[in-house]
Amino acid sequence: QAIVLGVVGSGIGIGLGWGMVKGIVAMMGQMGTPMTGSSNPSVSDMLVGLAVGLIVTLIGAALPASRAAMAPPIQAMNETVNPEKPVLTRGIIGTTMIVVGALTWAWTCRIAVADGDPTLIGWLNDFASWTGTGWPLGVGAALIVIGVIVAGPAWVSPAGAVLGWIPAHVFQVTGRLATRNLSRHKRRTSNTAAALFVGVAIVSCLSVVATSAKASVNDIVDTGLKADFSISSAASGQIPDNAVEAIKGVDGLKSVSSNRMIFGAKYDGKQVKGMTFAAQDSLFTDVFAPEIIAGDANKALRGGELVVGEDIADDQGWKVGDTVKVSTENTTVDEEATAQAQADYQTQVQAQIQSLTEEAQKLALAGDAAGAQAKSDEIQQVTQQAQNVDPATLVKTKQVTVIKKLKVGAIISNSVYRSCVFVNDDLGDQLGTKQTMFTMQMYLVAKPGENLDKLEQRIKKAVKPYYVISVMNRDEYKSTMGSMVDQILLVLYALLALSIVIAIFGIVNTLALSVSERTKEIGLLRAIGTSRGQVRGMLGIEAAIIAVFGTVMGMVVGVAAGAVIRAVYKADGLSVLSIPWDQLGVFLVLSILVGLIASVSPASRALKQPVLDAVASE
Repeated sequence: QAIVLGVVGSGIGIGLGWGMVKGIVAMMGQMGTPMTGSSNPSVSDMLVGLAVGLIVTLIGAALPASRAAMAPPIQAMNETVNPEKPVLTRGIIGTTMIVVGALTWAWTCRIAVADGDPTLIGWLNDFASWTGTGWPLGVGAALIVIGVIVAGPAWVSPAGAVLGWIPAHVFQVTGRLATRNLSRHKRRTSNTAAALFVGVAIVSCLSVVATSAKASVNDIVDTGLKADFSISSAASGQIPDNAVEAIKGVDGLKSVSSNRMIFGAKYDGKQVKGMTFAAQDSLFTDVFAPEIIAGDANKALRGGELVVGEDIADDQGWKVGDTVKVSTENTTVDEEATAQAQADYQTQVQAQIQSLTEEAQKLALAGDAAGAQAKSDEIQQVTQQAQNVDPATLVKTKQVTVIKKLKVGAIISNSVYRSCVFVNDDLGDQLGTKQTMFTMQMYLVAKPGENLDKLEQRIKKAVKPYYVISVMNRDEYKSTMGSMVDQILLVLYALLALSIVIAIFGIVNTLALSVSERTKEIGLLRAIGTSRGQVRGMLGIEAAIIAVFGTVMGMVVGVAAGAVIRAVYKADGLSVLSIPWDQLGVFLVLSILVGLIASVSPASRALKQPVLDAVASE
């Protein structure tokens, strides 16, 4: 049975997955970002999907099959003497796993926020240095998720009493019956809620991270960014030089700061995990207020010293005052070789023309006028070719290594600069070339008292010939950063939708099985006067409590995980914790609707059977 279900389910899943990919490809094509690669799954992909489906189904069937096979026949025939196993042990084991996972998360946060060693114990510090924050974060998450699933059955009765309190008082008969029915099969109820728990936990966690990222960006712009306008380009991030000059010529600007990337910069012969920029002296005075750990960022930039982000300084072990050998390798025009190539080409052309001229003269003296004319035409053709030759074909290049010994003048901790090294424009021009260095971002500051709306119009007019240039004020800049996060949230909602679909099927199956087992009981309830609406209400309340149970567990674990991730990556830009309470409220309301929808089919099935047949079903 498991093999048949595994083959059929895996086949349907592979087909649906293929269709989803096709839909995503079509949607991206409509959005202007077509995918050129093949979207068709390979044979190996489909075989892997089929194998996974079969293995999971067989494992899922093994435990209940073993339990059924080991049950004594007479005892199995009488369910009244075959009660559900106690769940206390599972509750203790699961709760212990959750506590250990929470302690692991606390240890992760301690490693992340510690300025230096997290403890006073040497071997423990060495262990923390070896694991970093990634492993404890993942291990803690696994322990908590598995612990909740293990302990779930022990929580069904308390959760049913709490979640069923309102239904039991509003619908005194059906509410109480629904609450009691859940406790009959605690394991089944918990396993049904687990599907929704996992999906909601993932989405809640990522929602907290995403909204925290959005709030952190807004905080950075509000507290750190001094510039009035930001300029960016959609053309590979490169702002044309002519556009830069046009912007600089706009009246009403106090300062124009542009960041140019220096490619291939090495420090003491090694590349660092970050980017090197050439910036104007106004960067730290007019654009972004530096969060200084050591040194004076503004003075260092103006004085030709390195301004280093904290992450790079920590990785390299740099301190203020250290001397670093900065080197770049640039491809430049070899003026001497190019001049020689041009001279050689001219000599070659002149020699060819001289040879053709001599041949034409000989032919003319020999009386061959046609031959002489042909040679003259050939001379004219060679001359014309020489005049139209592409100068670029004669340009010769060479590799030039530039080495500068520079001091570390300041170390800054701004989240946007933690993985950056800054030098001033003069050093940038020496380390890079005009061809390899291009402007990626510009920040504009208006003169005091300038009308920002009118200034923005003048800036947009100046860059109008350059269609790829975007001019954003502070609010638009925040909105653009936020829209990137919103796109991530769309993916999260898609994940939630998938988990809801899975959960609906799980709840439907659970209720259908419960209805089948309680056929006689439901028949007796109807025989003593329970209405069809009350039966539907009882099953609806059961389904809603199961859905809310899984959703609440998922939200608690997901929000906690998101808060821990935010704390771990606080230094990397997630400076503000933002919990999307409105979205969580929507998830909770949605879970109730999911439960009610899932109860429709089992309730209809329960009501189809005549009362007397239901009573006599056994």
